Amino acid sequence: MVDALGEVHRVLAPGGVMIDARPDSRVPAYVERRRTRGFQMFGAVRTNGVELANDRASDRAIALVVRESLFRRRRHGRFWHRMPFENLPDLREYLRGHLRFVHRATWVVDEATRRRHANDQFVIRRAVRFELLESVRSLSRPSRMTSRPNSNASAAL
Repeated sequence: MVDALGEVHRVLAPGGVMIDARPDSRVPAYVERRRTRGFQMFGAVRTNGVELANDRASDRAIALVVRESLFRRRRHGRFWHRMPFENLPDLREYLRGHLRFVHRATWVVDEATRRRHANDQFVIRRAVRFELLESVRSLSRPSRMTSRPNSNASAAL
């Protein structure tokens, strides 16, 4: 991701804005049953370990480009996104094939309640965090993250 951020900085005009938006694995996603008015929480779904590690690496990459003064933090926050499902079996099928989530929810309602409402509509409510990063004019010194050895310089010797 560091290389990608360096490339974004290279092509973005000074003062241009990059938006980093990704699922927020620091909080669980919630399984909710749709009711006539609102939602009822049925369980939670965690992010799998591989994706947690990827998210931490992305956080470190963003911190590096800010520390290197390639970008300046302008705004950040979190919003919630709901993914609808016709019923509980559809939601479970989605989780079985999902690459980011663990494949089973941690339920807060008993099995009888899940069976009774299995044909109701459900949603997965997940957090998405975002950050607006403003491109800063490059300084004359090269960044540690983007500097590469110049093979032509050694050929000239």
